[in-house]
Amino acid sequence: MDYSEIKSLFLKSFIGFLILTAVIAILTVVSGEVGDVQARILGTTFTISIASICAMSCAAFLEKRNFKPAGISGMVFSLLSAILIITEIWAEIGGDLYFDITIAAVVFAFSFAHSLLLYLPVLADDKRWVQHTTAVTITILGVQIIAGIWFEIDNQLYFRTMTVVAILVGLETLVIPILMKLNDRVSDEKEILTLEKIDENTYQDASGNKYDVQKKTNEF
Repeated sequence: MDYSEIKSLFLKSFIGFLILTAVIAILTVVSGEVGDVQARILGTTFTISIASICAMSCAAFLEKRNFKPAGISGMVFSLLSAILIITEIWAEIGGDLYFDITIAAVVFAFSFAHSLLLYLPVLADDKRWVQHTTAVTITILGVQIIAGIWFEIDNQLYFRTMTVVAILVGLETLVIPILMKLNDRVSDEKEILTLEKIDENTYQDASGNKYDVQKKTNEF
């Protein structure tokens, strides 16, 4: 499966529905009428746009990393959350159970998209633990949000703990791109080895030294 094509499809869908949302919003403002149908169409196009962004992040992860369960799960939750929200917009199913399921799907969709997007930068081996830790922290925050809504938790200590976890997620989200830049700077200072292909797996450098080269799959 060509995940680059899937990523491109989600990107085109996002741009298309974003333009459609803007057009509908402009027509609504110009006409001066915000009817029920216009509001539902705006909600639908906006929902699809956000779901496309989440799914696109997961598709990008699938394209660059060899761990399909995480990427596919993220895409499934993105699709599921969009379906649930759009169904509620048009069918108005309502009910606490439907609301709880929708919230869970949305939180998981954002959690997968956020975590997998932060896995895209290639960090040095001794710094990859930051990405793993960030994924765990994002998962904990997602579970806290879902539990707080499902069980209607009204406890100051619980929300303070959730705030601390959210701050850690924000910090880690900022740190990973910085580590990537530092890694790039160190890489620029390393010696560059230029190889010339001799046959299928054999390469030769400028000094005549030969190397057996095999493609290594990116690890999660």
